[in-house]
Amino acid sequence: MPRRTTVPEMQTEPAVEATPAKRRPGRPSPGDTVPLTLRLPRAQLAQLAEEAGRRSMNSGRNITPQAVIMDLITDFLATKP
Repeated sequence: MPRRTTVPEMQTEPAVEATPAKRRPGRPSPGDTVPLTLRLPRAQLAQLAEEAGRRSMNSGRNITPQAVIMDLITDFLATKP
């Protein structure tokens, strides 16, 4: 018959609430957003990247294709009744 060993009881401390992760400077706050995955045709992604580049040059800040998509969605939905 195999020998059984006992595991000593471990004393656990109450869970400590984690401190929020520090955000990198210049990064926008996530706010009330949810992740979304899109599968775009390469041609459309290239157009978004070009537009992001134009906006980055004009603003002096890095603008991502995702930010361009957010602006397009916001503008489109703002025109709906």
